[in-house]
Amino acid sequence: MRPGSVFGLTTLGLVSRTSMDDRLGDGPPLWEGEQQFHAFLGYALLTAMAAACAALSLGAVAPYGRYADAKALGISDWGPKVPAQLAWCLQELPSLVVPLVCLVRPGWGPASATNGVLLLCFLAHYANRALVYPLRIRGGAPTPLYVMASAFTFTLVNGYLQAGALGGPWASAVPGDAAFGGGVLLFLAGALGNAYHDALLRALREPGETGYKVPTGGLFDYVSGANYLCEIIVEWAGFAIACRTPAAHIFAWCVIFNLAPRAVSHHAWYREKFGDAYPAQRRALVPFLF
Repeated sequence: MRPGSVFGLTTLGLVSRTSMDDRLGDGPPLWEGEQQFHAFLGYALLTAMAAACAALSLGAVAPYGRYADAKALGISDWGPKVPAQLAWCLQELPSLVVPLVCLVRPGWGPASATNGVLLLCFLAHYANRALVYPLRIRGGAPTPLYVMASAFTFTLVNGYLQAGALGGPWASAVPGDAAFGGGVLLFLAGALGNAYHDALLRALREPGETGYKVPTGGLFDYVSGANYLCEIIVEWAGFAIACRTPAAHIFAWCVIFNLAPRAVSHHAWYREKFGDAYPAQRRALVPFLF
């Protein structure tokens, strides 16, 4: 972490002016302006997600999936809905496409081999989320268009943030040290864990089924949101540790703000729906604690 930052959050840009000078010489002023815009977008995204988390923590629920028909924020009808498979593809696709488009711009490209590895990790996650995961959905409830548009906006902005932090003209080279290696290993472990627990959830439904059952196996024996646990605490925390960029830390916090309330809602929903049949010792997100 660079001096003058708190958990990766600096007060101006995502990297120092020196790193920009090293790569572009005096460079056109455009890069400085874009660097500051890039930083502004990061903090704007973090603020928006923190506000959403506050609303979700006060009892609101994001109206998609099993809550697609639930009343949220006093609204019972969220308007037109999009089939689950199409919604997942469209809302996740920007974080795959935007970095690829950015990285072919003049002056852009991974600042080092380690930056390239981290960009590949990010792109691999979203290739799975946008192109593979939707094809595996069984009986998913339609997603309100408003929710899909909100998710689309998030992945659009976040794709640009991560591309700029690792491959923009101002990007610093990530050291290939223990933090990088350990962070990448955590990311891979989280990605595999997330995929494994998603597979356990899919296996609960036979083709054509739409109901819900009590998930078991893996970390589901300890928490209701095992897939979220792997994505929050392992995958994207590992990515932030490896990157050490404000953009990656902002993304990790945004994932927490989004998925932690979701895990709590799922836990309460399971307990209400299944009553005594739901394991009493199971927690929402963190084994034995929360």
